[in-house]
Amino acid sequence: MQLPIFNRLTIKSKLIILVLFASISSILIIGYLGWKMGKRSLTQSASNQLTSVRAAKSDEIKTYLQTLRNHLKTLCEDRMVIAAMVDFHQGFQELNQKSIPPQWNQSLQNYYEKEFFPHISEKVSGELRFSNYGPVSPAAKYLQYYYVAGNAYASEQKAQLLDAGDGSTYSRFHAQYQPLFQNLVQSMGYSNLLLIDHNTGDIIYSIRKEPDYGTNLYTGPYRTSHLAKLVASVRQSFDPRTTQITDFEVYRPMYGSQVAFIAGPIYDGSKLVGILVVQLSVAEINRIMTSNQNWVNEGLGKSGEAYLVSSDYRMRSLSRFALADKQNKIQTVETEGVRKALAGETGIGIFKDYRRISALTAYAPLKIGDLNWAILAQMDTDEVFAPVNNLQFWLLSASTILIVMFTFLTIIVSSFVNRPIAAIKEGIQQLQAGNYDTTININADDEFGDIGRAFNAMVISLGEKLAEIDQKNRENEALMLNIVPFTIAQRLKQGELLIADHVKHVTIVYARVVGIAELSQRLPASEITQLLTRLFHEFDQAAERFGLEHKNTIDTDYMAVCGLTIPRLDHVKRTVDFGIEMLNILHRMELGQDLALGLKIGIHTGSVTAGIIGTKKFGYNVWGESVYLVMRLYTQAELNSIVMTRAAYEWVADSYTLVQYRPMHIDIIGEVDTWILVTATRVSMSKVDLVQSSFAKIQPIAATAAELFYQRLFELSPSLRPLFKGSMEDQQRKLMSTLAIAVEGLRQPTGIIKAVQELGKRHVSYGVTAEYYDVVGEALLWTLEQGLGEAFTPQVRRAWEEAYNFLSEIMKDAAAQVEHQNIGV
Repeated sequence: MQLPIFNRLTIKSKLIILVLFASISSILIIGYLGWKMGKRSLTQSASNQLTSVRAAKSDEIKTYLQTLRNHLKTLCEDRMVIAAMVDFHQGFQELNQKSIPPQWNQSLQNYYEKEFFPHISEKVSGELRFSNYGPVSPAAKYLQYYYVAGNAYASEQKAQLLDAGDGSTYSRFHAQYQPLFQNLVQSMGYSNLLLIDHNTGDIIYSIRKEPDYGTNLYTGPYRTSHLAKLVASVRQSFDPRTTQITDFEVYRPMYGSQVAFIAGPIYDGSKLVGILVVQLSVAEINRIMTSNQNWVNEGLGKSGEAYLVSSDYRMRSLSRFALADKQNKIQTVETEGVRKALAGETGIGIFKDYRRISALTAYAPLKIGDLNWAILAQMDTDEVFAPVNNLQFWLLSASTILIVMFTFLTIIVSSFVNRPIAAIKEGIQQLQAGNYDTTININADDEFGDIGRAFNAMVISLGEKLAEIDQKNRENEALMLNIVPFTIAQRLKQGELLIADHVKHVTIVYARVVGIAELSQRLPASEITQLLTRLFHEFDQAAERFGLEHKNTIDTDYMAVCGLTIPRLDHVKRTVDFGIEMLNILHRMELGQDLALGLKIGIHTGSVTAGIIGTKKFGYNVWGESVYLVMRLYTQAELNSIVMTRAAYEWVADSYTLVQYRPMHIDIIGEVDTWILVTATRVSMSKVDLVQSSFAKIQPIAATAAELFYQRLFELSPSLRPLFKGSMEDQQRKLMSTLAIAVEGLRQPTGIIKAVQELGKRHVSYGVTAEYYDVVGEALLWTLEQGLGEAFTPQVRRAWEEAYNFLSEIMKDAAAQVEHQNIGV
């Protein structure tokens, strides 16, 4: 069989490949067989060790639980236990005849709500109510009052109380038996011991004084617990020596902890007198499973452990790693090994453990009575296979050394040939990737050297040509963007030869700078040019911020369009805001004393036609009736004002304060209704209501309010006092009269705008400047606060501030027009 690739190789290359293949394949086969046999041997050894540990732990657990059951049988026949059962039964019955004071119920409820419920709230679902958990019978309330709620010892130490001191028969028996039972449970490692009346289901005695003390397991709050089920099962059994055990389950009186019980019947001769229940301690189970954490001596190494899992997939002994982290919480373990063991299977395998780590696991079921547990012994596979992994490392190291030795000479020889070829290949790849600065370095006088030098010369020439082309492209693109918008430039670059668009919804602003002729008589042409350049530059920057496109005009006019190449839903509002900003820019310019410029601005919204006109010298122009109209609209505007058509007015009537202006006659179009912008704000009706209602409270004390106003005004600005030359009483009456007219007119502001403008113009002749309006506003708000008192709420204050700012802005704008006229614009 012919291999095309192999045939293209030289004989020397073929020989090198055959030698390397033979040596490498031999090394790999021998290494693999050694690694495989070593791994099998280690797995078998570790499996035997884990199986032994699992069997030993299983026997210990069975022996321990059987010992507990035998001991419980012995206790059930013990005369002391029988006597205690009879005595506590008598004392409990006497307590049931007691009358419980109402304050005891309150004391018990306080204990449950402040001490018990907070401990179990995170572990128990549903609402925690004292009526659902509290003791019911008189005896239960009596015992919990004295031995639980009234017990001065801490929660874990309540068993230290021997005698409640109440003088009852029960307390006498309790003082007698409590020390004996305490010694008993401590010697056997129990957690608790309970005596239960088999007839009534009452827990008549408990070493630990928990909230189940005195409650009834048949009808009480814990009737559904596994303890209640265990007691019922023992009661129904007819075998006097029967002992039964429960698995660990959540037991609420033990603050939601996992608890297991062993129970047996107490017989006095042939008579059943009660049921004895002991609570298992997990400490002994943990001791057996962990061997006091002596893992290494048991052959479990650094990662091995043995643990128990119940049928609910929860650990019944602490894991090695939980002990290392000092955690005592029970973990859920639902691994493949656990599932097999709980299904009754016994075996060993490699599974992911509860830490999601691969482990060699020996598993088996552990059945003790009704308990269905799984016992597992495991060790991390990383530790089990550590020796074979080391062997693998050494095999790979040796193989690498041999391969290096075989290939070393081949690399030396081939490098001399491959180096120039690789350099040329890399240079071509760099050139393909667009790196036109790349060069290759081949220090040789043979054919490879000639190719390298020719390649470098070609790259240099190509780079110079491309750089020149890029520079031309950037210059052309920058020039085009100065002539047409970006979107139109993109269309031109894509090859559109004829661009003509009909745009239905645009807004156009057209402004005339007034006063240039007067400035030209007083300033040199260079200063006028610099002034206009700076002014139009700021206009252009503002237009870009508001989304408008500047269009070339003649003379000192300025036109911009919004929504032309980029559609905008708010194109009218953007244009009006831009017109306001143009006035602000003009007002901020410092021209010097007795020098001023003005603006007349017209705004119209409608449709236009836009397109590229020209070939050698072209531009993106707009035309149509809307452009024709707006270019004549500004002539109707007053100085430093904005006039707009009905089409624009209807879009922004709710956002600004506008008044209808005089109609304008335009050739071809005819009569055009116009509106003039008074101020960029409006006063909301809710604020008007607050202003009018609060002013109604001031009118009865109008004279006092006016006097307070002027006193405060002159305190804030004494320089204002000389402006008032007449009688202050007349001035005070005029103030309140003017305020009343203004407040009433806020509901229909267009009706008072003319009067407010005239008021602002008159105040110019009085010497009032724009700075005084802030002082007047502060004095007015202070006067209202004095007159209204608590009724001058923050909402009322904001309403007056908005109304005053609205009126004062109208007055200041009117005053500014007078000032410009006085300068001569």
